[in-house]
Amino acid sequence: MRGVAHDPVLRAQLMALHECGMSLAELSARHGIARPVLSRWWARYRDGGAAALYPQSRRPQTSPTRLSAAQRYAVLGGRDFGWGAGRIADETGVGHGTVQRLLEATGRQVLPAAPRLPVRRYEKTRPGELLHIDLKYLPQLGTWPEFAFAAVDDFSREAAAQVVGERSTVAATRFLEYVLKQLPYPVEAVMTDNDLMFTMRHAFHGTRVTRFEQALRSAGIKHRLIKPRTPQTNGKVERFIKTIDDECYRVIQPQTSRSRIGALQLFLEYYNYARPHQSLGGLTPVSRRTAYFATAKA
Repeated sequence: MRGVAHDPVLRAQLMALHECGMSLAELSARHGIARPVLSRWWARYRDGGAAALYPQSRRPQTSPTRLSAAQRYAVLGGRDFGWGAGRIADETGVGHGTVQRLLEATGRQVLPAAPRLPVRRYEKTRPGELLHIDLKYLPQLGTWPEFAFAAVDDFSREAAAQVVGERSTVAATRFLEYVLKQLPYPVEAVMTDNDLMFTMRHAFHGTRVTRFEQALRSAGIKHRLIKPRTPQTNGKVERFIKTIDDECYRVIQPQTSRSRIGALQLFLEYYNYARPHQSLGGLTPVSRRTAYFATAKA
């Protein structure tokens, strides 16, 4: 039976019986071993004696896909540079499938995630020193799409938000004016992302000034932009927007635009005046703002 490694002693005994006159057919019937197998054993026995009957490796003499030590080093070295299997194959001349098998065998088929740079946390020293502003798309509840502007003071975390029906520099400017009227202290700087409703600095017409920027200049407020693809820089307002989702909309689950606006206004009152803020040591935004000005006057 092909594939069975019979004991070399049994092989030698059968070949000795055949040498003494017992036919291979009879040996095959008696011991359940295929006659062609016995024939191969007999040929090996005649040429090399009993020592030739030990099982022989069926491994091929050559392996075209087997990598040398230098090739393995090159493939794994390419992986260290963050190359994919396709590029490694192109650069080293090793077949793509061979590269992939080596990466799988060494547990490196998936590239490790790039290390994230640590977030540099900061906090301003007085209310109004920096105001974060951002926009959020809202799930549509009525006929028209709606958006929500949000603003957070960096020092006190005092917040404002407004649901609007358009996403434009006009709407952004109106929200800015609304916030400046709501806050009982002057704002020195505003931070936004690089959306075209805030700035055209990175647009084709980079020298044009948006209405939002014009309003800032008229009010003597500096406009600070986050670096492209670094939303964490404006993370305080993004976290505030997530808080609205988690603690307001998911709890109340408004079904109409009007109910959503009402829920937002109630939550803003709670957020600014009653909700303890962990990053403020348990103070509310308004209590921290009040404490600051009380200390400043003392």
